[in-house]
Amino acid sequence: MTDIERTLARLRDLPVDPRLSMIDAAVLDGLHRELATGGRQSGGLFAAAAAVALVTGILGSAIPGTPASAAPNPFPLGAPAALAPSTLLASAR
Repeated sequence: MTDIERTLARLRDLPVDPRLSMIDAAVLDGLHRELATGGRQSGGLFAAAAAVALVTGILGSAIPGTPASAAPNPFPLGAPAALAPSTLLASAR
């Protein structure tokens, strides 16, 4: 058994911290408090982000770009055999 396995076994055998039973209520109370005070700010921030995304999308589609064209590839399965690592290593000898 390795040292980390012994440490994890000791951790498993420790009693559960009693404060964990109160964590659900604390998290929910914090969420209610945040919604009561900061909920309005997040709505405005969301609206601003949506407006920026909308303007970016409209400008991006309105500005014409250069047409894309695929480069001719004489090697459909990847790099030519002359550039394969095994070939380069064999020629170095």
